[in-house]
Amino acid sequence: MKSARLLLVLIPILFINCQNWLGQDTTPPNLIILFSDDAGYADFGFQGSTDIRTPHLDALARSGIRFTNGYVTASVCSPSRAGMLTGRYQQRFGHELNLPGKPDPAVPEALRGLPLSERTIADLLREEGYVTGLIGKWHLGLADHFHPLNRGFDEFFGLRAGSGPYWPGRVDRIENGMKPVPADSLEYLTDEFGNRAVDFIARHRKEPFFLFLSFTAPHTPMQAKEEYLAEELGRFQTDVRAKNAAMTRSVDDNIGKVVATLEAFGLRENTIIVFANDNGGAMPYNGSLNSPLRGAKGTALEGGNRVPYIISWPGTIPEGIVFSNPVSTLDILPTFLAAAGGTLPSDRTYDGVDLLPFLNGERTEAPHDTLFWKMEWGAAVRAGDWKLVRTPNAEHWLFNLANDISETTDLALEYPEKMANLRASLESWESAHPAPIWVIDQAWHARTSERYDQSIVDGFIRR
Repeated sequence: MKSARLLLVLIPILFINCQNWLGQDTTPPNLIILFSDDAGYADFGFQGSTDIRTPHLDALARSGIRFTNGYVTASVCSPSRAGMLTGRYQQRFGHELNLPGKPDPAVPEALRGLPLSERTIADLLREEGYVTGLIGKWHLGLADHFHPLNRGFDEFFGLRAGSGPYWPGRVDRIENGMKPVPADSLEYLTDEFGNRAVDFIARHRKEPFFLFLSFTAPHTPMQAKEEYLAEELGRFQTDVRAKNAAMTRSVDDNIGKVVATLEAFGLRENTIIVFANDNGGAMPYNGSLNSPLRGAKGTALEGGNRVPYIISWPGTIPEGIVFSNPVSTLDILPTFLAAAGGTLPSDRTYDGVDLLPFLNGERTEAPHDTLFWKMEWGAAVRAGDWKLVRTPNAEHWLFNLANDISETTDLALEYPEKMANLRASLESWESAHPAPIWVIDQAWHARTSERYDQSIVDGFIRR
């Protein structure tokens, strides 16, 4: 009897050990998304910056794969987040334009947010047994039924709105769950978010977790920590650029704290980390730099939709690799869900793909044949190296990104057949989707239209 009982105890232990010996540990990985807000394409060391210091993000890039053709689904905050968190083009459910948008009596606040018909990455991962947390910016609806706690997140600390002050005493609209947090109890907001992320990891280190750490920096208002700003002033030709550098350093510091916490608890090799920005840099308003890309936040040009993008999972995907095929933040949901052992629901169409087979070399083709973008003030389609841009004035430009990343040479007249095919592809994709639920303030339209004529010379915007 004793031998039989001992055998019953030893069998599962031996099974677990055999799995580990064979490299088949079935512990699901922890999953983290790190988002900066309105940062410039060129404003990180791993992106080539020599004047903004980001040592922790640079180390993260070295530990994984850096995407040189990484895209978001929209060049402004709210629809970009809607696409990323659902794995679906936000046009499929009418969340095409930014919030808050223009007040419209026909669209009450109760309808202005991520539609309740959509399932978020947090919804799906919670079904796989993950504890889910959002720290930072939400920007997907102000009404309670849009609240993160009602959209799959077990925990929320942050702001429902799209931006706000950073300093204690001036910070407003911060919630812990659904309860307001006194402004005078908070640290500098970027540090507060980083500290809360560290606490989340520490409390949930013994169970699989999904964390979306959604910084507001370096989005306006431009408010940096004084000690960093004192170091950056004088290094740049404008104060706003110095503030951007100081705010970006704070983001990098707090990402460093997150990675250090994972390492301290022995979780780093079982954690997938994705870093990206929510859209292109908001130059000139926040001093960001998108060089060598043309355009900025709000445009369908590369400077609006191409962003810094990293994925790291040490020991499982290659380290120090540059991946040049186009990928999208649409891909985060299917990649994370597959890593968690789940499958995509069959009741709807997903536009993202699981990137892991492409990153491990199991698949060698490009993850996407075609990518699309559309908002009220412009649209674009990319197929291979070719990209068609439709401006707010209904002009159509054609670029070959293989040798013209800055979109300087319009090839529409030289390649009329390519132009016609891409235009037909874009218009067919548009026609399959409903109209946007809400409209946008026309002042935004006018400001964004100007950015299509901007270019970068020596780090400054020229017309």
